[in-house]
Amino acid sequence: MTTTDLIPTEESILDTSLASPTPSPLGAMDSTGDVERELKEMDESADALRKEGLISTSDHEQRKAEVERTRKLFRELQPEQRQAIIRRRRELGMQILDRELAGAAVVSIALKLNHTRLRPLFEQWWPYMNRMSLNLQRFGQSTFSRTELSTLEAYLERELSKLEDYVDEQVRVAKAYREQREAEMRASGEIVFAPTIQRPSLSLEVQAYSRFAVRALQVLIKFDQTMDQFDFMVWNGIRDQSDVNEEVSRFLRKFQPLGLRSYTTHLKLMTTVRGV
Repeated sequence: MTTTDLIPTEESILDTSLASPTPSPLGAMDSTGDVERELKEMDESADALRKEGLISTSDHEQRKAEVERTRKLFRELQPEQRQAIIRRRRELGMQILDRELAGAAVVSIALKLNHTRLRPLFEQWWPYMNRMSLNLQRFGQSTFSRTELSTLEAYLERELSKLEDYVDEQVRVAKAYREQREAEMRASGEIVFAPTIQRPSLSLEVQAYSRFAVRALQVLIKFDQTMDQFDFMVWNGIRDQSDVNEEVSRFLRKFQPLGLRSYTTHLKLMTTVRGV
């Protein structure tokens, strides 16, 4: 692996990003905006590495060309082709969940996500993050150089920690605000609605292979709890639905870089696994 492998490739963008979630106001998938963000990330990563002298001018130009080639390929895809990629990504993710690995120490977790907008995020990223975290422990040293492995592990830890801090703050603030406004409404004699979700969007038992995978899952669970607070606020006229949509979209955008890096790392590790 070279330093340039730390940048998402054209193949991984086309194979994964078309399927990653970017909610519209109605909660639909807008893969165009999602791919554009990832292509922008590729551009910026190449520029940063060239500026720091970590890649050559020719490598930099090659990455720039890949961005434009990928953008052109994406724009030429038919809508049904884009939908097929979305289905494939989610199906493969769920297939990974159904497979048990021999000799792997696992922690079983009863997962429940109430909100539909978080289900695609889970299906498209977490199964790969989970498998990647195990293979990184098993095959990281035989796949990456010592420096590359250290850089990768530092990135994964940094991004996950940032997400944990973000969702902790979100759920704390949302719960406190909801409780404050609820108390005010009851004190003034207003009708207070207490909405609940009778049928969760996702309910299954998963096997986590590492602390990293459990922590990533907890990020999703905690934001799902934050969305429970948002439901209360919308029902009682405390916040507007469009405002809540922006909050959810912001979370999905924050989660995506960690998911993408985990997936590209998973692909690289699998080349080693298959060669064993």
